[in-house]
Amino acid sequence: MDRDALERDIVRRLLDHVANGTTDMADHMLEVPAALYTSDEHAARERHALFEDRPLVLCLSGALPAPGTYRAVDLLATPLLLTRDGEGRVHSFLNGCRHRGVRVADGAGSARRLTCPFHAWVYDVEGRLVGVPVPEGFDTLCREDRGLVELPVAERHGIVFGCLRPGPAIDVDTLLGAALADELAMFGLADWKLWSDPHVHRVGSNWKVALDTFRENYHFNYLHRRTLADFAYGGVLTFDAFGPHLRNCSAIRTIDALRDLAEAEWLRPFEHFSYQYALFPNTNLTITEKRLELWQVLPETTATSTVVHTAYVPSALDDAERPAVEDMIRWTCETVVDGEDFWVAGRTEPGIRTGLLDTVLFGRNEPAPQHLHRGFLAALGLGTDAATRA
Repeated sequence: MDRDALERDIVRRLLDHVANGTTDMADHMLEVPAALYTSDEHAARERHALFEDRPLVLCLSGALPAPGTYRAVDLLATPLLLTRDGEGRVHSFLNGCRHRGVRVADGAGSARRLTCPFHAWVYDVEGRLVGVPVPEGFDTLCREDRGLVELPVAERHGIVFGCLRPGPAIDVDTLLGAALADELAMFGLADWKLWSDPHVHRVGSNWKVALDTFRENYHFNYLHRRTLADFAYGGVLTFDAFGPHLRNCSAIRTIDALRDLAEAEWLRPFEHFSYQYALFPNTNLTITEKRLELWQVLPETTATSTVVHTAYVPSALDDAERPAVEDMIRWTCETVVDGEDFWVAGRTEPGIRTGLLDTVLFGRNEPAPQHLHRGFLAALGLGTDAATRA
């Protein structure tokens, strides 16, 4: 992939939109039945088809920075234990001891072996049961059959993908498609470092409402008029689909400095926009020159959701740049997303749950959420009949 050519094309598209007051458009408006946000039966189908029956992004490679490291990850009430063995391979296990099911480890760290706090059963980082106190009490136990329950996992392009239930091996190239795999490879994400522990947001809305806030910037000039609207252009967005996944790009206001320059003088086009990828079904990656923010949107009830936010930075980030990057990460997380996006998401539920609103509407200027919602319906085998053009 020619990254420079891609980024120059994106800048051209964004400059054209800024100059003309336009944005990428869908062919039609889309209406989704409001019941798809409130129905317990539909939520159960979503949970199975979108979360339990397909690979999800678990973390970036930097969350397991070296052989012999581990990390506990909790997704949809499923406790996972991720490890990187001595050969550098990532493993994913149910974080539950094979004796009585107790959680084996919390947090993250480095260890050759992990010990259950209840009865001190011991496992190595490849999940093998290597120690049982009072062995005479378990004299017929076959240790080879009592390792941690292993789950499918795969690591490619600096991203760790995994499943919440046993199943076949994960083919990342098929999951992403060749074009998106090539794009993600160009960022060198395997070399990015974990900035801080994940921050968990509790959101008072259906998970799709929370997810939709990431997928359009039509709202920047209104909801974010005192925050993001000064940083990036609202209502200006590129949209490109990669199978069920997609890429948006937003124009940072510094892009204006390129308007009167010849393209040969665009030295670092990437400084003037941000990449925003949606990895189906629930993961958002925002990538700028000096930070990456991973947002994992997860359902709880039909009216509540959890969003896990984790920040990463390039390994070459200069120490002098760190305070500004930290301030931006904190401001985005606390002021913009928590204080505005998830605040307004919580204001959605009372109206939708009355049953007085028949549909949720997505305009032509919101092609990305349209694309995702069509993907959700297709994954559930509902086709296009459950949503209508307007």
